[in-house]
Amino acid sequence: MVKCGVCGKELVLPFKCPYCGGYFCAEHRLPEKHNCPGLYAAASPYEKELKRRRALARESEATWSSRFTPLPRYRESVFQREWFHLLVGGLLVILVGFSLIGYNFWLPPLMLALFVIGFAASFLIHEFSHRSYARSHGLYARFKLDPFGALLTLVTAVPFIPFKIIAPGAVVVTGITSIEILGMSALVGPLSNIVLAAGLDIAAYILSRLPSGFLPYLLYKLGALNAFIAFFNLIPFGELDGKKVFAWSPGKWAVAFVISLILLAASMYL
Repeated sequence: MVKCGVCGKELVLPFKCPYCGGYFCAEHRLPEKHNCPGLYAAASPYEKELKRRRALARESEATWSSRFTPLPRYRESVFQREWFHLLVGGLLVILVGFSLIGYNFWLPPLMLALFVIGFAASFLIHEFSHRSYARSHGLYARFKLDPFGALLTLVTAVPFIPFKIIAPGAVVVTGITSIEILGMSALVGPLSNIVLAAGLDIAAYILSRLPSGFLPYLLYKLGALNAFIAFFNLIPFGELDGKKVFAWSPGKWAVAFVISLILLAASMYL
């Protein structure tokens, strides 16, 4: 006599499961009652599609994570790490900043220290703005030195060279996204310098009307550097931010470029 595959009860009229082929009593005849291995086949079309989509989503997430997970640190030399690239880029920008004040190391030590902090911050805020915006949209972003750009930045740090180039490197963005996000990722860097330049100029103007010592001079120079960084990076050429912004939105590029030009021109008369 046939017995139930779950409870072992002897059956006169057994129920045969159409999915696994086993025999069961009336209590355990349904697939979910006897843990049927063919339970997926018994699901409704909606449930099957839902399970399929969830499986694809898990697989896609795992592939995405493995694709953009940075390599373990022990596989990178010091010269390949991002902090080293940022350090070198920051030092080059500091040299360009000091060239704007004629390498005047006779200034008070506190003022020199503030100049170093201000020059480095102007560069780092620009690059971290690029990186943070891109990463907030699921892209992999990392600052990387450009040997040729770093060399040009170093050469133009000489005081008597009137035109400066501040392009020691760039934030490299990888991933699939829209042109709008790529354009905004490029625009936020110069925008951060525009905001800094305007704020520093306003603060310097207010302090110049007060007995505030060397602060107005310090703020004016830092404002001029930020205005130049914004202007230079918005030039629509090569790998500069301006080319990417222009490709996305010529109107937004034009507004940002004109504002940076006005701030740069204003800094020459302050």
